Formats: sequence, C-alpha cells, structure tokens
Amino acid sequence: MSVTKGFPPIATNARRRRSTRIEHAVPLEINWSDASGNLVTEETATSSINRHGCRCFSRFRIRKNAKISVKIGLGGENSTDNDLTILARVAWIRKSPRLDGLYQVGIEFETPHAWPIGRVPEDWEHVSSPNEEDSTSILSEVERLLRFARSGTYYQLLGLQSDSPRSEVRRKFYQLARQFHPDHHMDHPAWIPRLLLLMDSLTMAYKTLSDDGARKAYDSRAGAYENGEDGAEARLLAQECLENAEHCWAAKNYVGSILWLRRAIEAEPGSSKYRAMLGRSLAAVPEYRHEAVEQFEKAIQLDSLNIAAHVHYAQLLELMKFPLRARPHYIRILELDPHHLKARQRLNELDVASPRSILRPSLLNRLTGR
Repeated sequence: MSVTKGFPPIATNARRRRSTRIEHAVPLEINWSDASGNLVTEETATSSINRHGCRCFSRFRIRKNAKISVKIGLGGENSTDNDLTILARVAWIRKSPRLDGLYQVGIEFETPHAWPIGRVPEDWEHVSSPNEEDSTSILSEVERLLRFARSGTYYQLLGLQSDSPRSEVRRKFYQLARQFHPDHHMDHPAWIPRLLLLMDSLTMAYKTLSDDGARKAYDSRAGAYENGEDGAEARLLAQECLENAEHCWAAKNYVGSILWLRRAIEAEPGSSKYRAMLGRSLAAVPEYRHEAVEQFEKAIQLDSLNIAAHVHYAQLLELMKFPLRARPHYIRILELDPHHLKARQRLNELDVASPRSILRPSLLNRLTGR
C-alpha cells in the first residue's frame, strides 16, 4: 500500500506476519453479499495458499474489503457438513492479465487456519494470532502520536529534541514507520484510516525536519507563535495549508486533506471556514464522523452565518440517520439564503417523511409564506 509520495522506502525487517505461500489447488465455495444485499455463491479453487489466506480466480468483481465466508472442501454436490468454513475479507482484487473475464482475488482470513493438505511448510506450525494486549498497546500509541499530530510539534511527534541532527530525524522516522505503516497491520482493517493519517503526519514531519531550509522556516514560525508574533505569518501559513488541503480533496485524498486543515487551524484557530472544511474532510472517513460533528459545531459557534458549515453538517447528520437534527440547519440556511434550492428540497423531503408534517404546516411553507 502506498501511503504518500516522497518519503524514503520503509525497511522490510519488521516482524513477519505471514507464513510461506505455496502453490496448491484446493476447492473453495465463496459466499458474499452484493451491492443490493443479495447472497452470491461461487465455486472456485485456490492458486496459492498460506496460513493467513489464499489467492483464487473469480468471475465477479468483488469489492475490496468485502466480508466473505470461505468453505474449504470438495464443493458442489460433494460438499459435506465437515467442510471447513472460515470468515474472511477480500484483501485485493485485480483483472487477470491472461484470462479474459476473470479476476485474481486475494483472500485474507480473520484468523490463521490449516488447509486439508499433506506436507506443509515448517513455519506454518508457529503461526499465532496477535495478542489482544499487544493490539491495545499499539492502538494506544497510535492515538498518543495522533494527539501530537493534531496539537503538538514535529519534534514531539517524532520524539526528538529541537537540536537533533538529521541522522536522528531519519532514524526515528524509520523506526516509527516500521512500527506503524499500514502494510504491517493488514490483519486489522479497522486500524487503516488512523494509520494512514499517522503515516502522513510522520512523513510531513520527516520532510520538514530533514531539510535544512524547511526546518529553519518551521522553527521560525514556531518561535513567532510562542512570542505572539503570528499575525501575517500565521495567515500566510494557513492559506498555504488550505491550498494543499484543496489539492488533496480534489484527488480524494481525504486523509491528506485532514492533515493540512489541522495545520491551518493551528495557525488560525478562530477560523470558522477552516473548521467547516475540516469537518467535511473528516465526514468523508466513517471512523472520524463523530469528530466531524465537533468541528462543524465549532465552526457554527464561531460564525452562525457560515452557510457551508450548515449545509455540510446537515448532510452529515442525515448520513448518520439523524434527520430531525438536520432540519434546523436547513431552516437556518433558508433564513440566510431563501433561494438555496438544495436546502429547500431537503427540508420539503424531511417534512413529507415526518409524521408530524401531517399535523402542522410545513416549516418551509411558514418561512416562505406559502
């Protein structure tokens, strides 16, 4: 997985999670739900296997990270109740370069399993599931570093002193990257958004502190903030961060957008605009939607006339299945801009969907005098 461009390659001497992969054909029956919720069943066979999963071919383009069940056995009419059924996910999928109409699929089991084959590689006997306590400590460390990424300095994030040499910056970056790069935690897909955000933060810190010119400018800005001399300099930095965030948003790099907008808010914490944009970027990542709510509320508190904040917040509330909480924001939008068609349409639809609309005139009609 490529997290971002421009940072040094990560050493591959981290703890190995996967066992040896061998070419072996084992019949499979795969079951999953399509986009419409219909159960799909396909019989196929593996092209290679290891204790953590397998590769196989499919006639269907199953979406990445889809939850599937895999029955390992004879399949079809020869299938029995003794066949092994395993919960798994689609780790990757791509078109077969040689077989038209087929896809190559990488399947990853939720927990390691044995295969009904004879001789197995030696390292298969030593595979164990991740320790729950270790997982908790890793998540705690990720959250601690993300707090530094949000409100600390690059030195705190990388665990450095302000006078640390470039070699130490590089060493600390490699150390943290080996520990927290998403490729080393693919058995925990729920962690990936946090790890991506952390890796982008670490990379930005590394790029800044390993370049003499960028580091000097960063130290100068930090000194100005501490001395209260942040006026024009802070606005210039915030504008630069905003431009970078907009480029990331256009490329659908929401994690990158979040990171740049956090920096913009550090420079201008009283900006309703930046907080609303951060809320929009956070809302694009399901794991961060509750934080998006906080940012939208802060944006509206700072500037109740910020129409964009009301619009995106209302859309998020509807997405989170809180339509009644979204209604006052659509009303406020129409108070600020009576010609806002999207707000008018959504408020009408909410009035129709709400049983209370039968008992009283539509709030939209009362606003517009109809």
